[in-house]
Amino acid sequence: MWQSFVIVAVAFVALSVGLWLVIRKTVSRRHDVIAPGKFDFDAFKSREITRRGVHDSTRLGKKR
Repeated sequence: MWQSFVIVAVAFVALSVGLWLVIRKTVSRRHDVIAPGKFDFDAFKSREITRRGVHDSTRLGKKR
């Protein structure tokens, strides 16, 4: 009788650990959330301009 309780408890722990690992892997694949105040807009703009191959016409003093 007590053997079935041990088997159920071990199965529950194993399933819980498996679910925790799956959730942890899924969360790490999502887009990283940027904490407020940590976003560097200038670096983001430079990366996007470089990636898209678009000329930067938003800088001050630069003519179109």
